[in-house]
This record gives sequence, C-alpha cells and structure tokens, in this order.
Amino acid sequence: MYVARVQLTPYEIVIFVAYLLLTVAVGFFAGRKGRNNASGYFMGAHKLPWYVVGTSMVATSISSENFIAQVGAAYRHGFVIAAFGWNSWIVYSLLIWIFLPYYMRTRLFTMPEFLERRYNPVTRYLFAVFCVIGYLFSLIAGPLYAGGLTLQSMFGIDLVWGIVFLGVLTATYTIYGGLKSAAWTDFMQVAVLLIGGLLVPVIGLWKVGGLAHLVHDLPSKFQVFHGPRDQLFPASGVFTSFLSIGIWYNCTSQHIVQRCLGAKDEWNARMGVVTAGFLHTVLPFLFILPGIIAFKLFPHLPQPDQSYIYLVEALVPRGLRVLILAAIAAALMSHLSAMINSTSTILTMDIYKRLFRPSASERSLVSFGQWSGAITMALGILVAIWFSTSHSSLFVLIQEGFAYIAPPFAVVFTVGLLWRRANATAALTTIIGGFVFTAFLQFYLFHLPIFAPYANYLHRALVAWAFCMVLMVATSLMTPAPALEKTQGIIWSPRYAPLPPAEQQHYSGWKDLRLWWLIFIGTVLAIYAFFLWFRFQHPEIP
Repeated sequence: MYVARVQLTPYEIVIFVAYLLLTVAVGFFAGRKGRNNASGYFMGAHKLPWYVVGTSMVATSISSENFIAQVGAAYRHGFVIAAFGWNSWIVYSLLIWIFLPYYMRTRLFTMPEFLERRYNPVTRYLFAVFCVIGYLFSLIAGPLYAGGLTLQSMFGIDLVWGIVFLGVLTATYTIYGGLKSAAWTDFMQVAVLLIGGLLVPVIGLWKVGGLAHLVHDLPSKFQVFHGPRDQLFPASGVFTSFLSIGIWYNCTSQHIVQRCLGAKDEWNARMGVVTAGFLHTVLPFLFILPGIIAFKLFPHLPQPDQSYIYLVEALVPRGLRVLILAAIAAALMSHLSAMINSTSTILTMDIYKRLFRPSASERSLVSFGQWSGAITMALGILVAIWFSTSHSSLFVLIQEGFAYIAPPFAVVFTVGLLWRRANATAALTTIIGGFVFTAFLQFYLFHLPIFAPYANYLHRALVAWAFCMVLMVATSLMTPAPALEKTQGIIWSPRYAPLPPAEQQHYSGWKDLRLWWLIFIGTVLAIYAFFLWFRFQHPEIP
C-alpha cells in the first residue's frame, strides 16, 4: 500500500531546526524571572496580557493530531466538525460571566481547590487524581503518540525518536520557566500555526476554483445541522455537548483555566477568553476546509487521515513545506507545554502541599513542581511509546475516558456555583453515580432497539449530564444543607458579572469587554445563520 510522504530540502531542515532553537530560547527568556515562588512559577506572577491568555488557551486545545485526524474527519463528514469549535461561544460566555469572576477574585491556584472550598477535601482529591491520570494518558501521551505518528507518516521521521525528541524539547523550557515560558511560547507558536496552516487552504481553494465553486460542487460537505438519527454528529448532540464536555473542558479543567488565572487582572483574563473565541471562529478554515478540498481533489483515498499529506505534497511548493512542519511542531509543543505545567501545578498544590507538606516553602514548591513536570513528561513519553506497540483500540478506549469524567464534574462545578443548597454528599454521589450511569448507557441502554438509532457518544454525554443534574439536585434536597459559612462568597449572583469598579473605569470605550463579547457572539450567530439557511436550501437526502 502506498504511503504518502512529504519531502523536505536540506535548506528547509535547517530552517526547521532554527525554529525549534528559537522556541526554546523564547521559553527560557520568558521564564527567566519569577521562578522563586509558586505564584511566579505556576501563575506567571499574574502578569499575562490578554493576547497571551487568548492565544495560549487556543494553543492548549489543539495539537498535531488536528492536521491528521481532524482533516481526515472533515474529508469524511464535512463542515459539521467545525461546530465543536464554534460552540465555544456558549462555554466561553459561561466562563466569562459566571466562572471567572469567582476564580479570579478568590485567587484560586487549581480547579480541585474550588471543590474543597465548596464541598470537602475528598472531592478535591478525587478530581485531582482523575485530572492527573486523564492528562497523563489522554492529553499528554495521546497527543505525543499522535504527533509522532504525524511526523512519521508525513516526513518519515522514526516514531519513537520523534516522540522522545519533541517531548524532551518541550519539557526543557516548560519545566525551567513554568507558566510564563509555556504561555509566551504559545503566543509565538499560534502565529506560526496560523501562517503555516493557511498555506494549504489558500492554495487549495485556488486549485479548485474558489470557495463558491467548492460549495456548489459538494453541498453535502457543508451541512452543519444533521438529524437526530445521524450516527456521529446529530444536531441534538453537537449543540448540547457544551452542557457536559464543553463546560468540563473549558470552564473547570486546569490546563485551560490556568491561563486565565495568570492574567494581569480580571479584564485581561476575560478579554483573553474573547480573543480565544475569535480564534476558534477561524480555526476551521485551517483544519476543516483542507479536508473538503482533499475530497474534491482526491475523492477515493483509501485512508482519509492521509488527506492532508496528499494536499501538502500536491499543492505546497518546495521551500515552503517547512512552514507546514513548523506548524505541526508548534501545535504539538504548545499543547504539551500547557499539559506539563498544569499537571505539575495540580501535583504540587493539591497533592504535595495539601497532603504531605502544608508548610512547604515557596522555593520547595517550585522545585517539586519542576521535578513533577519532568517525571510527568518522562511517563508521558513512555506511555506514548507503549501506545505505539499496542492495539489502536486501547488508545481509543483511553481517549473515551473523558466522556465518563465530563458529565458529573460539569454538574458538580456548575451547581456548586449557582445553588447554595448543593452539598458534599450530593457531589460525591453525583461523581460516583455519574460514572456508573455512563457505563450503563454505553454498554446496555443504547444497545436496546428503541435507543440504538440514537447511539453515539454525544447523546450519551447529554443523557449522562441530565442524570447527574437530577441526582445532584435530588440528593441535595434529601440531605442536610451546607453550613452558611461553606457557601459564603461562593454562590454566583448577577452582581458578580461586571468587572470590579476600578477596571470598569480603566477599560472603557473601545476597550469595553461587553463590546467585544457582543461582536464575538454576533459573528458566531451569523455563521450559524448562514449554515442554517444553507441547510434549508440544500436539504439532506434521507
């Protein structure tokens, strides 16, 4: 079987090596100060500007696998894949107006810390352990393995050496400088990602005669709203996934929220989220559009996941292909740096300090954070190599693990912020019950004939979220209410939504957060309106 390869010239290889060295240099330069205390190392000394917060949030949520798996998914299923990024307007709005005001004003270090403040220490430790294990296997080793596969399939780089090289290189500057190093290199790498990633869709659109011509020839690939019986992407699942996976990933996961916690002030944190939202509106043109272009140019590929490789080989001239390699490396390194930093933060603040050394000095916290980051990366490399020798089903199984974590923890966080009556007993019951019920859905309920037509992970997440919500409310009502001091200053109210008065005065006029948030919301709703209109103009054939 023919496997496509992208050939690089010696000149391009030299440029790529220089880019990697520049990335490490930027990481060391950015992190050279503020490594003497936990706030400086784990929170960037609370000095990150909005544009670094926003780009780092986006860089954290993408990886090199987007160039393979997401482009391949778009080849098969079309533009519906983009809806998951555009749906960020919902969860980002919740983060901006509900979650961040409390997170920022109470100076949280970690998301598990919130659960102890709101419920009890057991919920904190449970979430911390689930996060560390999930991050290690799914968000560090998984993308590292996928990144190694990408480099191997596209450029012929040995899989194991690619995993080791990129893992060690990323860990070097991240462990040295903490959040500052990770966030500022993310800022640079997003710029590289945008420049390199735009090459293929721009040249590809020119090759196929333009976007209008592509839409006219392949209307089915531009359908975003599918019926509820669609096996993979029903609208009833796509546009409700924010309730579980979206809230958990974007509003309660350490690796996303930590970028906001390191901002200069609340305006920079919230404005960073708006910036990330704008970037998510354009990312589909980097990863989704190339898949549809590949379907137009190569309609019978035996392996759709290789469609991006075919596009690069066919469209991008020699001398420019190094930009593609740089973009892939940027996507992987920025994701890994975020995960190393966030995992070491949880291990240090929620496990080491909380359980073993409550009186640890600032210097010892930083030292433990660096060592735990190094061990995390080493374990991630080993697990990624293990993936390379195991059956693919194992990798898929671990990737699906977050479908179990998301519904109960999304409910526990959201209800904990919005409802004073929620208590620790209900939180623990929801966490345990949510896992059991999700397994029941996956292995029994959705196999029944009446539910089988609707069986996919999106519907499963929606039903699991609804069950967890009912369980949380019912258990809270049947057990004693928490003490008033346990909820004092935690429960959200509309008065928390505005910025602090001093920041409202400083960031007024064209800097007004509400103005840019409304422009962001309007942009996404206009995109939805177009695709809804397109759906009626080109109805699907049953």
